[in-house]
Amino acid sequence: MQLDSERAAFALRLTHAKDYCRERLVLIGDAAHAVHPLAGQGVNLGFMDCAALTQVLVDARKRGSSAAGDLADRRVLRRYERWRKSENLLTMGLVDGVNRLFGVTRPSVGQLRRWGLDLLERSPAAKRALINHALGISGEPARLVSSFL
Repeated sequence: MQLDSERAAFALRLTHAKDYCRERLVLIGDAAHAVHPLAGQGVNLGFMDCAALTQVLVDARKRGSSAAGDLADRRVLRRYERWRKSENLLTMGLVDGVNRLFGVTRPSVGQLRRWGLDLLERSPAAKRALINHALGISGEPARLVSSFL
């Protein structure tokens, strides 16, 4: 076996598209946003994007948009963008914050992390809220996702 090109490396860093859609174009998953691969949150965001886009297109179809061009109209796609951008930014901020927090090696910060995790462990409501958000079922989950709950 022989390499056909030089090896490439891609930094694991937070990225986010300014726009998720244009006329007849929509970005989902890693094309729209990327986070550190912490607990699979990047793939979860992508799954939620897909479910939300599906719902937006189904709803547009029910309202009478039948031609492919109607479904690809920027006004239709902006519904998806507004919905997912806010959810994605919140999750991306949380993932980035956790990644940065655990990247600090000072003992004092380690102690604060332990206290914070202990507090989270003793608060069922906070723990459930964090889990629901990580699963993508907080806020306004897409009907496709809700049907599995």
